[in-house]
Amino acid sequence: MIKKRFNSVFIDARNTSREKASNGNARNRLWWEHMPMTYKNWEGENRQLDSIDDFNYAEEVLFSNSPYLRKQYDFSAYANKKVLDLGCGSGVLSVVLAKNGADVTAADLTENATKMTKRNAELQQLNIKVVRTDAENLAFANNSFDYVLSWGVLHHTENTEQAFNEVSRALKPNGTGLVMVYHKSSIFYYVKGLIWLLLKGKVFKGYSLKTVIDFYVDGYFHRHFTKQELTESLSQANLITQNVFTTQQEQKILPFIPKRLDLYLKYHFGWYLISTFKKC
Repeated sequence: MIKKRFNSVFIDARNTSREKASNGNARNRLWWEHMPMTYKNWEGENRQLDSIDDFNYAEEVLFSNSPYLRKQYDFSAYANKKVLDLGCGSGVLSVVLAKNGADVTAADLTENATKMTKRNAELQQLNIKVVRTDAENLAFANNSFDYVLSWGVLHHTENTEQAFNEVSRALKPNGTGLVMVYHKSSIFYYVKGLIWLLLKGKVFKGYSLKTVIDFYVDGYFHRHFTKQELTESLSQANLITQNVFTTQQEQKILPFIPKRLDLYLKYHFGWYLISTFKKC
């Protein structure tokens, strides 16, 4: 059973997963089975979604905190396209894509996520195919999809490059996609990391910027990329970057700064690194 203690819930989930599984992929799955992405408080006792109100709340939270998805992403652009929502969570983005006319397949590593996504689609009377599969070994034939969307997922895999290879394999020639991962050159990465290292004393227990994120970032794995690293990793998978930029949640990136500066910093030094790409 996962302990619920302030600022240690992620570590407790990690330790529980390590105790119950011998390999990284299994530990990763167990972490997310215990702590599904439902946009509820991480320390809450019940993270499951079941009712239409639950799913509507999850959608509201995601979009209210994601200015890029709310203001810039064009869900209607994929109408009549075969779309893979890779790492579907509770199916929030799958549902919005389907409502905008896409032929959606929702995929996730966990039983929890696939059950919730099926329930979400059923309640919203949408025809969404839901598949439980590992991003590093996708259960789809070559050239299956016109478009792949993976929002905040593949940085949580043990081998992100292998996941990119699988995205490339599953995409049709000239297929396109979007991936969001954590940004290593972000203000969040350094400010939050230094707070935990110095003010909370984790540096004296052997932690570094790379490892102290276990205390404040979700997931068993949580990799961060620079723009160059992400572009190169995608290129090695035969996915050519069309655009790469950063964004962040709705709240200010730093307190007490003007809105114009906040927007500038989010675009250049935000925590969410986004790449749109095309398969060669």
